[in-house]
Order: sequence, then structure tokens, then C-alpha cells
Amino acid sequence: MTRVLINGIDSHLGAQVAQRLSVFPEVSIIGLGRKTPPAPVGRADWLLAHLSGLQMVELLRAEAIDVVVQLAFVEHGASREEAVQQNVLGSMELLGACAKAGVQRVVLRSHTALYGANPLNPTYIAEYRPLAKINGPGWLRDVFEVEQFSAEFAARHPQLSLVPVRCAPLIGDSSPLITYLRQPNPSMLAGFDPCLQLLHLEDAAGGLAMAALSHAPGPFNLASSDTICLSQAIKLAGGKAKIVLEPVVSLAFAMGNRAILGHWPFELSFLRHSCIVDTCRAHGDLGWAPEHSAVDTLMALQADEPDLARRELAAEALRAFLERRNEGVHDE
Repeated sequence: MTRVLINGIDSHLGAQVAQRLSVFPEVSIIGLGRKTPPAPVGRADWLLAHLSGLQMVELLRAEAIDVVVQLAFVEHGASREEAVQQNVLGSMELLGACAKAGVQRVVLRSHTALYGANPLNPTYIAEYRPLAKINGPGWLRDVFEVEQFSAEFAARHPQLSLVPVRCAPLIGDSSPLITYLRQPNPSMLAGFDPCLQLLHLEDAAGGLAMAALSHAPGPFNLASSDTICLSQAIKLAGGKAKIVLEPVVSLAFAMGNRAILGHWPFELSFLRHSCIVDTCRAHGDLGWAPEHSAVDTLMALQADEPDLARRELAAEALRAFLERRNEGVHDE
């Protein structure tokens, strides 16, 4: 019996990973989160709590956990202080608890953008390529610091296998890239049209589940099998690009105005150059293959928008109705 703990089961990705692992009867799954999972979690039993480091050690030992999947990252919607506390310090504390509790393997969600967008990048970036330093603030900076720390931690604790899984930008859940693509006029730099890889949420969950059950060492790249130009991605998502001049953007950045690019979630270099990864290791060592192309994923995203709007309006109307009913009951 392999015992797996998913830290961050209260995300759509965490719930999907739990579902994928639940098909294996020899796997026992426990989920840890701070709120109720947003989707079915299969056979997983879950705990809603914010555990200290010592409490995490107690849980891992009591349940004899073999593998931990770390998905508890805040991408947006929190202050920088809260994000760093959970993303960086929380991951460091978790790794320390895993080492003390005798956990054998930790799978860390990471990001392909850590390779950087550079004109000297190879056509396809393999896992052995050094990571680029992330200078800008935000979630990617946190992920970079976690990868740096985990590499140093692994050197000091060789008995613990640390497996970064570097995912292309996720589509299928709320994410910074979806926020950018759903703008009416996403910004692009004049004269540049870099290529992107995307990753459907279901494909990411499948890769993370396979990495959890495998004995192969990491890291692994996960991305769609096709690439797509940024201008094409914007069109498929239903938007129309707004072209801006790079000198204007550079001047705005120098003055501290990053809002000129709207919700662009990466460094400025990603609007100039491509970052395309090689997924051969995940294919060969994990047996993973994406089921969704980038093009199909973006077309589905556009098709879902009217349904999403209707669901949001329906939810608002239902809340208002129930509030009125409750007020009527209290009045009586």
C-alpha cells in the first residue's frame, strides 16, 4: 500500500490529482487544505486545517505517508506577504516535516517559465538546462525560490527524493494567464509574437499523479504537444490584441507602472521570446502523454465563457432568493 498526502487538495488541481490516484486500489490518499475541495476527490479522505511544522510531522508519521504532493501555492488573489508565507515558507516547512517524518518522495508543482524566455534558448528546453533567475515579483518568483531551496535541501537529505514537475501555464482553472487571455484587448509588443505551450488541468493532474507513484527521479516537464503563437492564443480565447511599443512599456516600467501590460503574468521577455520545453522524460519515464492540445483547450475556454457567465448569474440569483426566504422565516 502506497500512502499519499496531497497538500492543497482544496484546489481544482489537487482534487483532480486525488481523482487520478483513486483509480489505483493499492493507493491510500489523504488531502490537506484550508477550505472544502471544489470538486470530487475520489477515495481521498481530507482534513481542513492550517498545520504547524510539528503538527505536520505528527500527521505524516501517524499516517505513515510515503509520498507528498505539494500543490498548496497561491497564484493570485492574496497579498505578497500572504503569498510568500504560504508559497515559500510553507513549502520549506513542509520539506522539513517530510524529512523528519521519513517520507520517501515529495512531488513539487513547478513551472516551465523558470527556464526563462531568451533568444539563445534551444528549440526545445530539456530538464537539465539551468533555471533562469526570476527578478520580478509574484508567484513565479516564489516558485523559483522553492526550487532553489529544494535543490539545496535534497543535497542535504539524500534519503528524500524531491521531484519538481514543471508545468506549462495551466488552462482549465482560474489562473493568471486565463485572466490575461480573457481581457477584451490583451497587450502584445509591436514586432513580436512568441510561441507558447499550454497545459490542460486534466493533463497536469495526470502527470503529477504519475510522478507521485513512479520511482523515477525528477525533474519533469509537462506541456501540450503543440505550440501556439501568442496572437493566435488571444484570437482563440475570443480577444483582440492591443499592440504596444516596447520603448513605451520600458518607460512605464521604469516609472513603476506595470499596469500598462494589463494582466500579463510573466516577465517582459516572454512577450519577446519563446520558451518551449521538451517533454520526452515525462513520456519515457512516467508514461505520460497529454490528451488535450493547446488549440482545443483554448477553443473550449472560449466556449465555456457564456456558460460561466450564466452560472455566475444563476448563483447570484439563488443566493438572493435564499436570503429573502431566510428573512421571511425570521420575520414570521
